[in-house]
Amino acid sequence: PHNICDKTYVLGPNEHTIADFWRMMWEQKSHVIVMLTKVFEFIRVMCVQYWPTETDKPDVYGDLEITLLSEESLANFMIRTIRIRKNEEVREIIQMHFTSWPAYTVPFPASLLEFRRIVLLYMDRYPKIGPLVVHCSDGCGRTGAYLVIDSNLELGEEEGVYDVFGYTKQIACARKGMVETQEQYMFIYEMLEDHHICGKTWFPVSELVQQLKHKSLRNPITRKNEYQQEYETICKMSCKFSIGDCAGGHRPENREKNRDVATVPPDNFRPYLTSYQSNDSTDYINAVFADGYTRSKEYIVTEWPTYKTIPNLWSLVYDHDCNSVIVLCSALTPPNGGTAPPLVCINYYKIFPLIFSSYIYTYDFNLHIFYFNKVVSLTELMAGVKGETKTTQFFQITCWPQDHKVPTSTNALVELMNMVERWRQRSTYGPVVVVSMNGRCRAGVYCAANFAIEQVVQHDEVDVFLAVKTVRRHRHQLVENLTEYKYCYDLVMHYVLHFLNNE
Repeated sequence: PHNICDKTYVLGPNEHTIADFWRMMWEQKSHVIVMLTKVFEFIRVMCVQYWPTETDKPDVYGDLEITLLSEESLANFMIRTIRIRKNEEVREIIQMHFTSWPAYTVPFPASLLEFRRIVLLYMDRYPKIGPLVVHCSDGCGRTGAYLVIDSNLELGEEEGVYDVFGYTKQIACARKGMVETQEQYMFIYEMLEDHHICGKTWFPVSELVQQLKHKSLRNPITRKNEYQQEYETICKMSCKFSIGDCAGGHRPENREKNRDVATVPPDNFRPYLTSYQSNDSTDYINAVFADGYTRSKEYIVTEWPTYKTIPNLWSLVYDHDCNSVIVLCSALTPPNGGTAPPLVCINYYKIFPLIFSSYIYTYDFNLHIFYFNKVVSLTELMAGVKGETKTTQFFQITCWPQDHKVPTSTNALVELMNMVERWRQRSTYGPVVVVSMNGRCRAGVYCAANFAIEQVVQHDEVDVFLAVKTVRRHRHQLVENLTEYKYCYDLVMHYVLHFLNNE
């Protein structure tokens, strides 16, 4: 196939070949690099860092001067702008560094498709100049899989067909092991299926009003509007985990720590507790990580604690340096009965004594700032663990009654998001704990809307479909109905109309 020849694939440079790598970039007149490996992984150097560490401090390789101009970090990849100078001639290089593809597994398809979309945007800046340069660590497995995916997506757009076998065979003839495992080969098909089913889901912010009007129109054949079609697609593609995947939460000693055994986190994507509390305590809390737009594992979604699991919530906040806790329930009464401690009672626990607290009550919010310490056990003391004082703020929305699917004030929820962001700017950007009564409802709305709003701010784009799909990756019950899905769009609209230009 013709378009695979427009790519150059190489081994990740080592300390002896950095100069050769940059000389190749100059001679081939390439302007975009796709890097598919981390610098360090499994305490191994997978690829030497061949670009400067600091901005505006050039490295020199022979007659080439390499300068890092800027670096933008997103949840799954980084975008670096690099200047390369030879004598009086200057060129600009874009390095697209995908950081979420581990060496021995495959990434989340939606994140790699989004990465490729951004790569193509930068490729369009430099049409028909030099080939795209793609590398991982050894220039084989991940590089080969990406090339087959990229070339097949181009072929699909041009001719309406895919030829995975043909492309894989062609690059295997050029270099042995370009698609190393059956898992990678299956992943190629999964990527193509994802792209075929989902299609284009983003649009520029300038089209927001027009797009929302269009999405509300009902298709005369299917009798469904676009909101319904999008949400049904997301539900069909959401991964459902087995009991084996969630073994930790189903162990006898942890079973009572779940409000609902149907909502248990997968072991690979849950936060583990490390603080020693008692001899019979475990590392388990019913919580799951969710990515934001700019940071991986930006949110920790959990359920409101019972009286027995209050110490686990504090351990979560302490162990993972969470300085923001979002409480999305005003009336703390479980829908299926039982008990739930009120917000003012959760700060009394012997392992994490409260040093000082302050609070502000408003019509729509309750704000509590807690300064708390940790009682260090003898075991931890002997291991050199210190009881560091930490600060966290609880943001509780009070205009979201238990029997309402959405809050009574959209402005209050958007303002709450802004308050959290301002607090994190003043303190630290640790994970944000998002609490709902059952760890499902409302929490997905908060995370997905924040994801979409961050994309609006960073790149002037709206992609609520991607935001919801990403948030549901580790817990498919998040954004659990069509009302919550549509409300994510409403929150983005409200932010754009009332906050974006003001900020």
